[in-house]
Amino acid sequence: MKRETDSALFEQLLGNSEAIDFQKLLKVFVSRWWWIVISLVLAGILCFLYLKLVTPQYIGTVTLKYNEKQSELDELGGAKPTFIFSSGSQDYLTEKFNVRSPEVVRNTLVKMHNPFTFYRLKDLREVDIYPSRPLELEVLSYDSAVYRHGTFIIDEDLTLSYQTGTTVSRPLKIINQAVVTMEGLVFRINAINTQPGYSFKFTFNDPVRLVNGFVGRIDMEETEDAMPVMDLTFRHHNEEFTKDFLVNLVEAYREFDLKQKQQSSDLTINFIKEQGSIYSTQLKQAARELELFKQKNQLMDVGTSAIEITSKVRELEQKKNELEIQKAYINMLEANMGKTFETVNYLSVGLDGTTDGILVGLLEGFNELIAQRKQLLVKFSPNSAAVKNLDEQLIKYRSQILDNIQLQNQKNSRTINILNDNLAALKGRFSQIPALEKNYIYLQSDFEVNKNIYSLLLNKEIESSIVKAGMLPSFSVITQYDTDKVSPQNWRIILLALFGGLTLGFGSVLLTRYLNNTFTDLDSVDQHPRAKLLGIVHHFNEKTTTTGEDLSRFLSDRTVFTESLSALRTRLSFAKSSLEPTPGTRGKLVLVTSEKSGEGKSFVTINVALSFTKIGKKVIVIGADLRKSRIHLFFNPRLTAGLSEYLQNPEDVNEVIHSSKIKNLDYIPAGAPPFNPGELLQRPPMEDLLEYCLANYDYVLLDTAPVGLVADNIPLLRRSDHILFIVRWLYSSPQSYRLAGQLADEYELAEVKVVVNDFYPDNLHSNISSGSYQSSGYSSYQYGYAYQDSGYLSTPKSGWRKWVGKVFKSGQNG
Repeated sequence: MKRETDSALFEQLLGNSEAIDFQKLLKVFVSRWWWIVISLVLAGILCFLYLKLVTPQYIGTVTLKYNEKQSELDELGGAKPTFIFSSGSQDYLTEKFNVRSPEVVRNTLVKMHNPFTFYRLKDLREVDIYPSRPLELEVLSYDSAVYRHGTFIIDEDLTLSYQTGTTVSRPLKIINQAVVTMEGLVFRINAINTQPGYSFKFTFNDPVRLVNGFVGRIDMEETEDAMPVMDLTFRHHNEEFTKDFLVNLVEAYREFDLKQKQQSSDLTINFIKEQGSIYSTQLKQAARELELFKQKNQLMDVGTSAIEITSKVRELEQKKNELEIQKAYINMLEANMGKTFETVNYLSVGLDGTTDGILVGLLEGFNELIAQRKQLLVKFSPNSAAVKNLDEQLIKYRSQILDNIQLQNQKNSRTINILNDNLAALKGRFSQIPALEKNYIYLQSDFEVNKNIYSLLLNKEIESSIVKAGMLPSFSVITQYDTDKVSPQNWRIILLALFGGLTLGFGSVLLTRYLNNTFTDLDSVDQHPRAKLLGIVHHFNEKTTTTGEDLSRFLSDRTVFTESLSALRTRLSFAKSSLEPTPGTRGKLVLVTSEKSGEGKSFVTINVALSFTKIGKKVIVIGADLRKSRIHLFFNPRLTAGLSEYLQNPEDVNEVIHSSKIKNLDYIPAGAPPFNPGELLQRPPMEDLLEYCLANYDYVLLDTAPVGLVADNIPLLRRSDHILFIVRWLYSSPQSYRLAGQLADEYELAEVKVVVNDFYPDNLHSNISSGSYQSSGYSSYQYGYAYQDSGYLSTPKSGWRKWVGKVFKSGQNG
C-alpha cells in the first residue's frame, strides 16, 4: 500500500509544472516594496557622498606621429641618418621611456611656472584651485637639503602660518611685497588676489621631488599595431593643470628629442672648431711672417720654377693635413665605440667624403643591429636567447670595426709617409733657388696651405650647422589636446547606484525567501492522499496572555481570525469520521498534535472548543499532554489535581472535570507531570474516561504531546474520530507536514487533517511557480478571502486606540 502511495505521489509531482510565474514573482517584490525603496535611498545617499567626497580624475590625450623625414636637408649628409625610423622598425615603441624620463618630466614642471599649489576646502575635501592663485609668489631662494616641505595656511583674516607635522608657526600678516623667510625657502608676495573671509592652503613644488610622482601619471601606447602613431596621456585631479601639463610635456619632449639627435652634429662641429682654432692661429702666423718678409725685402714676384715648386708643395701639404684631420676623427670614432650597446654617429667620417666604404658599411650594419636589439628589449629581457644572439653579433661587428679602423690608421700613416718623402724631394729643389726667393717660397707655401685647410674647415662647420639647424623632431602632433573627466563619471555612478540599490532591494527579498527555513508552502500540504488540509487559522492580532482573560477575547468579534475558526469548525463538523460508525448517539473524539512544541496545539484546541460552544455544542477539553501541558493556564492555573492523578488513582471522574466560565465548555487539566506518561495513557482508566466523556459531550478535544518528539499519544491515534495535525506558519519546519502522511502510513490511519495555524497572508513567501497543487482548493479560498474589506467583519482597533479606551473607562469608573 505504501508503494502505491509513493507511486501516486511521484506521478503527481511529474504532472505539475515548475516554471516561474512572473506575475507571482512581481507580487513577491511588491510585498516588500519598502525594502526596495530603502535600498534605493541608501544607494542614493552613498552615491551622493561618493560624488561629493571622491577626488575627480582627468586625462589629457594627444596623438603623436613619428616621421621618417627628420631634416629638411637630409640629402646634405649623403649617408642615411642613424636616427630615422624605417618602415620596418618599431624603435618608436621605446619612445614611451623617453617621454617618461626624469629629465623630460623635470623640464616640464619647470616650464609650468607653478612653484606653489593652492588648495581650498570644498565638499569636505581639499580642492586644487589651479590656475587660480590667491597670492602671486616669487621664489627668491631655495635649499632642498634644509627645507622641510610643510604646508602654508592662509586664514580668513589674511594671516599666513606654516605647519610641519603638529608644529604651527606664529601667524604673519599678509602684506604686498613682503618677503617671507622660512628655513630653506625664501619668497616674496608680489600680489594679493583674495579677500578676507576665505581660507586656503598651499605647498611648495620642488620639481626634483615631484618627478617620480608625475612619471607614474604619464603613459604612451600605440594607437594601432605596427603604425608609428602613439597616444600620449596624462592623468591629474585638476582639469586645467592636466591640459597645461600635457602641452608643456610635449614641448619638453620635443626639446629633449632634438637635443638627443643633435649630439652627432654637436660632436662634429666641436671637432671642426677645435681644428679650425689650431689652423686659424697657424694661418695668422704665416700671413704675418709673409707680410713682414715682403715689407723687409720689397719682394714683388718670384720665378716660374719657384712658383711651380711652391704649388706642388702646397698641394702635398694640404693633402697631408687633410689626412691628419681624418686620422684624428677616426681616432675619435674609435673612442666612441666604447663597450655599451648604443648607436655610433658616423655622418661626417672623413671631411672629404673619401673614407673607406667598408668602414661605413660596417657602421651602418652595427647601428641596424642596435636598433633591432632595442626593439627586442620592448618584449624580451636582456637575458633572453634572442637578445643574447644579437649581443654576440654586435661583439663581432665591434671587433671588425675596430680592425678596420686600425687598417685605416695604417693606410693613413703610410700615405702620410709617402707625402713626407715627396715633400722632402720638392724641398730639396729649393737649394737651387736663390736664398731670397727660397725664403719667400717657404712663407708663401705655408700661408697657402693654412689658408686652404682653414677654408675647408669653415665650409664643413657651416655644412654641419646647416644640417643641425634643419633637423626636425622625431614626431609631430596630429590631434588637438583633449581633456576628459574619467572618474567619477556621474551618470555611470548614478546608474551603478540605481542598479546596486535595486539589486540590494530585490536581493534582500530573494535572500529572505532563500534563508527562510520555516513552513510557507500551503500547496504542498495535499501531496499525500491521506493527509489533507482541513483549514487555516488566521493570526490573532491581539496579544495573548495565556490566562482566563483570553477565553472572553477569543472569537469575541467579527475578524478574519474568528471567521477562519468558524470555517474550520464547519469543515470539521461535516468531516467523515476515521472510525467505523457505532449504534447510538455518541460524541466525537478530536486529537490535536503537532511535530514539536510551540506550534499552537493548545491555542487551536481552546479556540476550536469555543467555536463549537457558539453553536450550542457541549465540549470538553482534556489536557492529555502529561509532560508539558498549558491547557490549565487558560482556565484555572491554581488547580493541582488533574488527568495524571486520575489515571494513577481512578475514583470519581467528576472530581477531575471542571467547568469553565464559558457555557458548555468543561475541561480536565493535565495535572502534575508523572514519570510514566506513556504508560498512564494506555491504562484502562483512560479508556473509561474517554467513554464517559464521549457519552456526555458532543466533542472531546485531546490536547496531546508533539508526536514528532514523543510517542505518548500514539495509542490514541486509532481511537480518535479526527486527528488534527498542527503546522504553524513561519514557525514549523518546511517539511513538517510530511509527518502527517507518515503517521497515516505507519499506523494505517484513514486520514490525518492538517491545520495551518497563525497564518497571515504575505506574498513574500507565496509560491512563485506557475504549477500548483489543486486538491482541496483551500489555499485559493484563503488567499481570496475578502470579508475584511466587504463590511462583514469588524475592524480591529489599533493598539493606541485600545489604550486610550482603557484609560477613558478607568476614568469613568473612578
